[in-house]
Amino acid sequence: MEGSCKGRRREPEGSLDCSSLEFEYNDSDHLSAELSELYSYTEEPDLILNRRCFEERFRLQGGEVRWITLDPAQHRTHVMRLLDELEVVVREKRLSAARAILYLAQGVFGECETESDVLRWSRYNCFLLYQTGTFAVFLELLNMEIANSQACSKALRKPALSLADSTELRVFLSVMYLLVENIRQQLPEDDTEWKTQRETFRSELAFPCNGEEPFAHLIFTMVTKFCSGHSPHFPMKKVLLLLWKVLLFTLGGFSELQSAKEQKRAEVGLPPLSEDCIQVVKNMKATAPPSYGIELGEPQKRGRRSRKDSLDLYNEKDPFKSEESTGAEEEETEDSENMMDTESDIQERDLMSQPLSALRSNMERVYFPKGLPWAPKVRYGNYCIIVSEKNVSVDL
Repeated sequence: MEGSCKGRRREPEGSLDCSSLEFEYNDSDHLSAELSELYSYTEEPDLILNRRCFEERFRLQGGEVRWITLDPAQHRTHVMRLLDELEVVVREKRLSAARAILYLAQGVFGECETESDVLRWSRYNCFLLYQTGTFAVFLELLNMEIANSQACSKALRKPALSLADSTELRVFLSVMYLLVENIRQQLPEDDTEWKTQRETFRSELAFPCNGEEPFAHLIFTMVTKFCSGHSPHFPMKKVLLLLWKVLLFTLGGFSELQSAKEQKRAEVGLPPLSEDCIQVVKNMKATAPPSYGIELGEPQKRGRRSRKDSLDLYNEKDPFKSEESTGAEEEETEDSENMMDTESDIQERDLMSQPLSALRSNMERVYFPKGLPWAPKVRYGNYCIIVSEKNVSVDL
């Protein structure tokens, strides 16, 4: 679920409506936002390093050759050469070749002039990388890094971790994330070959061959190892983003869920759904959450607390306010709050002493929150009124 918030104005205290809040309730945001979500500000030097690793190998082509000027056959040849370097024994050379491939998946931004060009070349390169078997190679590298017990024990001995402890994992996960997200996106201008490759890739992720586990299961394993404390160096942001995209790609989004519901209902002879809950939610008015969690449970105390906070703010701004007067005012405020709390306790005891018939006669004063704006699945039910930690069931 993605959205954007802009043009939001400050609402008066106690109001939950925010008409100027723009939010799109959907499976994901637009492509550029989803790709930028992968990186953090601390990874900016990695972008320059990725470009350098690619250009050092690409200069071997001779002259001032640029990637965007080559034909598809030359692109494929260079990618195969980079994949061969991933099989060398030296760890540093493997990482350098992986960074060069990551630069391709990022859209060779050093040769592009606009953001649209970067997105277009990133999409083209990701389909090219998938055609050459890049995802399968990086899956093997990821499995090797997950099973690297030396890196895990090293991370456990460190009092504080840094980005250097997860360099290889971040590169591998970034390449796989870009491949999944670019191939998952459907555009009207996609040709038949790309559409076929998209369906093939989806099947490979959801139903692997040769008795292997699904790719999502591997990512879930990384989450488990991180949460158990055995692998604290795992970059969980990239792990969770990749897991989200894989599940969205293999299982589908809101529209696929609605289609599956309708299909299952038709198979068992149930009537079709009268409405789509997701479409109803998309048309709902945006709301702003309360400023404090206490606003929902204790409105009276919230008012007293906000008044006390404003007095404290005034005292901080007054340079001539003496400490003695401040202490006296604090004691007076505490006494008044205690008196008001005592009065509220007496009112609660009086309310509890009333019989159930009196509660029913005063039901118009009981606030029932509004339900969701779609048809309920049940017609009748019992509502529960909570009165001072005691439940009274009332049939409506």
